[in-house]
Amino acid sequence: MKRLLALVAAVGMVAGALWLRERLEEPGSGGRAGSEAPATTTVVCVTELAPVCTAVADAHPELTVRIEDAAVTETALTASETRPTIDAWLTFAPFVTIVEEQRQRSGRSPVFDDVAEPLAWSPLVIAIWKDREELLRARCGGEITWRCIGEVAGSAWVDLGGPATWGPVKPGHPTPATTAVGLLVIGQAAGSFFGSADYASNDFTDPAFRAWFERLERSVPALPASPRTPLDEMLSKGPATFDLTGSTEAAAAPSVARSRDRDRLSVLYPSPGAAAEVVIAPVAGSDAGGRVQKLFSSDEATAALADTGWQVDSAARPADDGLPRPGVLQALRSLRAEVVR
Repeated sequence: MKRLLALVAAVGMVAGALWLRERLEEPGSGGRAGSEAPATTTVVCVTELAPVCTAVADAHPELTVRIEDAAVTETALTASETRPTIDAWLTFAPFVTIVEEQRQRSGRSPVFDDVAEPLAWSPLVIAIWKDREELLRARCGGEITWRCIGEVAGSAWVDLGGPATWGPVKPGHPTPATTAVGLLVIGQAAGSFFGSADYASNDFTDPAFRAWFERLERSVPALPASPRTPLDEMLSKGPATFDLTGSTEAAAAPSVARSRDRDRLSVLYPSPGAAAEVVIAPVAGSDAGGRVQKLFSSDEATAALADTGWQVDSAARPADDGLPRPGVLQALRSLRAEVVR
């Protein structure tokens, strides 16, 4: 009799487990988002969001997470003739459109399902040494903008009232050719020149803009191939590397606060403002894409974004990201490659 009861109990446990699994796989079932994802689920994350993806993957070992620069994923998704082997891409909003527009021009079908509202956002900022900030404010009429930075980039600091030992004005930003934030920063910088984000690629033929853009970009010191950003170099090696650099608030604010030189540094919010908006883009035809989207929209993922410096209050998010259209960003990236080669 005892053996019969044990057998009945075992069968009941198996049935209960199967029932629970089915419940977790039902939309709106109330199960923990993402816990139903199959073992083959793969999410690619842009490098700037690596801490977020790492935190989510640590809690969900059924996920395979790959971290890579935006340009690497963009190139692969644009050229893919078949359904990609990934299930979703955690990236910044313009890059989803950049991929789809390139695919459309090549006669390829869309690669993503509908992308939901941004999960989080972060203003684009400038980290700067305070002694340089003081001189630039005087030169820029009280407000430091990317347009003013471009006007003095490469000039000798001694001509701006600084010591000769400072050398030339050295602005910085991540590499737009490969990184997501690098492209967003130069998009904001060009918006500063034109006075708004409502500019088009044919505006790049303006000789005044071309001269300004070349001066700015040719004054950015080149970094050796490395995952380190200009912000990393500034904080570890001091002002001999960069006098200022564009970044996101999510990266700059906590890094500056932790720095041994925090009292010598400022984080500025240049006008016109712009922001990096985080989105999760599910791949069309992927059985797991919707579940991954659900996971990265969960409270668990939201907490990971907030813990790594991203703003998650959708009510506080600006009405738009303050950046030009994605196709214009792509054209600006090509122009940048041309002027620095």
